[in-house]
Amino acid sequence: MPILRLDIDDIKYEVECKEGEEKLLRESEQLLNNKFEQNKQIKNLPQSKKYLMISLILAGEINLLKKQNEREVCDFDKIISELEELENLVEKKING
Repeated sequence: MPILRLDIDDIKYEVECKEGEEKLLRESEQLLNNKFEQNKQIKNLPQSKKYLMISLILAGEINLLKKQNEREVCDFDKIISELEELENLVEKKING
């Protein structure tokens, strides 16, 4: 299994991963570093609280995306229902 050396918030970590997961871990490393950079007020917290705060920020973003996705699915279902109603009306007109 590959071992990656990650640098997150200026701390070095060695992480073992499955073959093919390297890119995902590098992207996650970059995401975390971006979050630390965007939330500079977190920098002065103890390490455990830093990671708690970043976890809460990421969890909040995930929840917002889930809710947005649910709304889009609901809108999509509504559109499909309206198209089916329209199709039925067209069939009735065609068939007399």
